[in-house]
Amino acid sequence: MKVSVVISTRNRAASLIRCLQSIEVSAGRASLRDAEIVVTDNASDDDTSSAVTSWAAGASVPVRLEYEPRPGITIAKNRGLRRASGDILVLTDDDCRLREDFFANLLALYATKPDMALRGGRVELGNAMDLPLTIKTDTIGKRWHLSNAPARHENLGNCFLGCNLSMIRAAYQRLGPFDETFGVGRISAGEDTEYIFRAYAAGFTLEYVPELVAFHHHGRRTPVEARRLWRNYVIASGALYAKYVFKCPSLCRQFQWDLKCLIREALSRENLFLPEYSFSYADKFGCYASGAASYFRAMMERQRQQS
Repeated sequence: MKVSVVISTRNRAASLIRCLQSIEVSAGRASLRDAEIVVTDNASDDDTSSAVTSWAAGASVPVRLEYEPRPGITIAKNRGLRRASGDILVLTDDDCRLREDFFANLLALYATKPDMALRGGRVELGNAMDLPLTIKTDTIGKRWHLSNAPARHENLGNCFLGCNLSMIRAAYQRLGPFDETFGVGRISAGEDTEYIFRAYAAGFTLEYVPELVAFHHHGRRTPVEARRLWRNYVIASGALYAKYVFKCPSLCRQFQWDLKCLIREALSRENLFLPEYSFSYADKFGCYASGAASYFRAMMERQRQQS
């Protein structure tokens, strides 16, 4: 089975080359001959395109370089996925590096499970100096399916991360592209969680596979950077809940759980969410409201454009 690795990037030439090198090393270790890397340069103004072209000239894995002038990670991801030709599609980020056994484990997995599932792997911290953010380090695999109604008991947005995501082409063709309402403009995150929600609501199996390991070198080291990241994520969550509150209400249970915490926080007059980042449940609900409002504005704008 041919494997396509899809990467979207903007102004991170040095980090991207290290990502590409990790892919080449892992592919070589797995003797993976039928593979490609699809890089979408999302309107970079550094030397990203020339760096990729130069690296690709001596690489053992073919590289397809795309240029997407419209800003937004989701727009770039969709362009890359449209150009990818693999039977297995892998998405990672330009600040990630795949572990050497990634493709050996990927091929073994899809040889036995070539089903309509959306899968995510383990994401370890790439640099111990970075804050423990945007990682998923559980070592035990897990599966979720609508038939067991797991969204009634846990937030499926936490089941795995978009920087280590894979599926077969048939699954992508059925689910369609990422929703470009997310990861663009005011809603600058959430496109991967929306895809997870959509897959779950469509009856796909979601599977966390800890043997598929990527290392995330995200570079965030201060409380200010952490707060900014959390704020973007929660705004995206507000937009997600606005989209799914009627389509699949159980996916929005986190909002109800947080409301109870907000009441306890108000009564205690203490920050009960993330005091180390000065981000409270009250802040969280402000972001929820901002995200929901941004989603409805985006929908109204889309309707005006279509009318």
